[in-house]
Amino acid sequence: MATRILQVILGVAGLGALALGILIWTMGLNVYAIHMLFGLIVALTLLVGGILAVTTRELRIWGIVGIIYALIVPVFGVTQFGILPGGLHWLIQTAHLLVGLGAIALAGNLVTRSLALKRMGSNGAATRSQIVR
Repeated sequence: MATRILQVILGVAGLGALALGILIWTMGLNVYAIHMLFGLIVALTLLVGGILAVTTRELRIWGIVGIIYALIVPVFGVTQFGILPGGLHWLIQTAHLLVGLGAIALAGNLVTRSLALKRMGSNGAATRSQIVR
């Protein structure tokens, strides 16, 4: 049940952060606070997904990666304005977009794998190893 809720929260927050980020970048709209809130929710969802994955033997490494990534995402998001200001700042904006998409993808991946393992219960290890890949 918790993983389903995480999926819904991730979907809404990820889409919101992405849409608002694109509006900020292309139209210059001042919706930074809401964008940052959605981004923080994505990072927290990734953190919770990482913690859940760490408690599962098959996903432990992915969980550790998720936790570390969840700590990096908000730091990069907040500090990006001071990195490479001027005409080349679009490079940092592009990196910010890619880091955000990576957080959404990793959180979705962790939640989906956790759901699949939970559904399987104690079925064969060969099938579990296919999920972990």
